[in-house]
Amino acid sequence: MAPQTIRADDVTIEPDLSNAGPFLAAALLAGGTVTIEGWPDSTTQVGAEFLTLLPRLGATVTRDGDSVTIDGGHGVRGGMALRSADVDLSTGGELTPTIATLLAFADGPSTITGIGHLRGHETDRLTALATELNRLGGEVIEHPDSLEIHPRPLHGGAWEAYADHRMATSGALAGVAVSGVTVDDIGTTAKTLPEFPELWRAMFARDATPTHWESLPL
Repeated sequence: MAPQTIRADDVTIEPDLSNAGPFLAAALLAGGTVTIEGWPDSTTQVGAEFLTLLPRLGATVTRDGDSVTIDGGHGVRGGMALRSADVDLSTGGELTPTIATLLAFADGPSTITGIGHLRGHETDRLTALATELNRLGGEVIEHPDSLEIHPRPLHGGAWEAYADHRMATSGALAGVAVSGVTVDDIGTTAKTLPEFPELWRAMFARDATPTHWESLPL
């Protein structure tokens, strides 16, 4: 075929909705609202499930055009307990670190099922989540393909990221409600969201998050 002229076109690329999860979830812990712009009307991304999962825990979701707002009410820091829930994430496993962290602050036991495949991700996420939440005083019981979460009062401490971007953001999320949480390698978020530390700080610019981290990308 003879060389052809390349035709220009405009294409809208969807944002990574799973990356939006920790920011949306932060509203439930800190209280207040978080708005994400550019949310698609329809998508095949599993991150869209946050809009149905977070209301089960106590959030209110509103949409205005391509903007999605999560209202976390008073939040955990304001004395609100999240609602417990049994969640099947067999088709949305990558949402597990965010949802498991939230359920550690629920008003009763919860179970996340269908997530055995997460043992083969960047790290064994079931073991990692149980280890880190338990290190902060929680009670998370591992099963072959599920996590059983019994909320307990949490305290500050070290949170290991395991070179896993989802574990790093979950540590930052836990630190919204618990003072003194230190994530050992927040820079691992660069895998999918290099600007995570800056965006996280900006979100809390008027109400500084107690989360701390080391090894920030410069």
